[in-house]
Amino acid sequence: MRKHYKKLRPLSVVILIMLLLAIATACSKESSEPAAEQTASPDTTQETPFTYKDINGEHKLDQQPAHIATTVTYLTDHMIALGLTPTASVKSQNEDFPLYLKPFLNNVEIIGDQGKVNLEKLLSITPDLIITDTNSEKIYDEYAKIAPTAMLENGYVAPDWQTAFRATATAFGLQDKAEQVITDYDKHKQEAVNQIHDKVAGKTLMVLRIRNDIRYYGDMDYKWLYDDFGFTRPAVYPVTGPDNRFESLSNEKLPQINPDYILLINDNESIYNELQDLSIWKNLKAVKNNQVYTLSSDSWFGGYGPNAANSMLDDLTRIFVK
Repeated sequence: MRKHYKKLRPLSVVILIMLLLAIATACSKESSEPAAEQTASPDTTQETPFTYKDINGEHKLDQQPAHIATTVTYLTDHMIALGLTPTASVKSQNEDFPLYLKPFLNNVEIIGDQGKVNLEKLLSITPDLIITDTNSEKIYDEYAKIAPTAMLENGYVAPDWQTAFRATATAFGLQDKAEQVITDYDKHKQEAVNQIHDKVAGKTLMVLRIRNDIRYYGDMDYKWLYDDFGFTRPAVYPVTGPDNRFESLSNEKLPQINPDYILLINDNESIYNELQDLSIWKNLKAVKNNQVYTLSSDSWFGGYGPNAANSMLDDLTRIFVK
């Protein structure tokens, strides 16, 4: 019996060791599982501060604003292009947002007209940030009572939309994004120039706006049409700048200009109808040749950002590429 027992003991020891190892492995697995779950679900609730710089200096919000309100259409354009689409903005001269911005503004609330923001409506939407420009200096304190307010320099007095757009991007630390947007626009513009330039080179072009009077626009707003696309300035051409963006015309001066093409921004149907009845108008080359092209005021006059600029290129292609 003793001899048989000695033969079995090594086997028993092996079995015992295996059992101990199994128990140890199970315990180790149980103790490690909670740690694994914690690693897979890190804390993502940390808030990232949001910094901006306006005419009053640098400001910091606790987190990136989720609800931005813009009070100027061109700033709405800028913020869309920079990836910070507002949740509230002002409407165009019509009863809604400008057509060139509408695809980006689904479910965005209207807070009034540019220059006539409805403060009660603005307050009711509880914005995290209001973005405006120095045209609203008189109402800045009212905005600031509702939410932090970034007041930027008036972009309309910049020499071109790119300068205004870069200034907005700098205010929010998004210069790289702005440069990419401008590069994309430049490519789009070059494509349009390649299609249009040779077809219109040497042809005179007039940019005409009808409001409460007849306005003739020049290089302050439309220098790029002549310098880049090859249109020729008529012999009678307005001297324009930040303080005088157009020349008011009498009807009698139209025959002296007599352009091949007229780009028409019509904001007063009544005056335009009266103009069309005049022989002075009917005898213009552009009118006789059916080369008067009506364009949207929202983009061609009120637009001062990349989305408006791209829509103008699309208009030119539609008109002159046939």
